[in-house]
Amino acid sequence: MFQRLVNFWLSSFVTERLLASPLFHRMAQKTHQHVSSITDKGTKTGSEFIKAFKENLEKESKNVRMK
Repeated sequence: MFQRLVNFWLSSFVTERLLASPLFHRMAQKTHQHVSSITDKGTKTGSEFIKAFKENLEKESKNVRMK
């Protein structure tokens, strides 16, 4: 019981300190920008792959129909 209370107070203290820290906010913003740019690149690459895969399937289906 005492340990839970200490953990609660400690986590509340740390959370309040982080929320008040401009350095933490800058770090969080930079991390968000970095993750967003990686996600955008992955989405673009994924959609390019799907487009090329679809085109390849269409070509192959035309080749099969002609034979």
